[in-house]
Amino acid sequence: MLAEGLANTQLARGLGIADKTVKAHLTDLFQSIGVTDRTQAALWARNQGIAKF
Repeated sequence: MLAEGLANTQLARGLGIADKTVKAHLTDLFQSIGVTDRTQAALWARNQGIAKF
């Protein structure tokens, strides 16, 4: 969903969780994969074959 360009609010609605929870998970994800923003995360996902766009 992140790679599709959805905003945090849209991610939260789609997953049925709070916006704050999305932000916390994304922060953890960015740290885990060694990126600093959602664009880099989307590119990382594409390069790993996880996302196609």
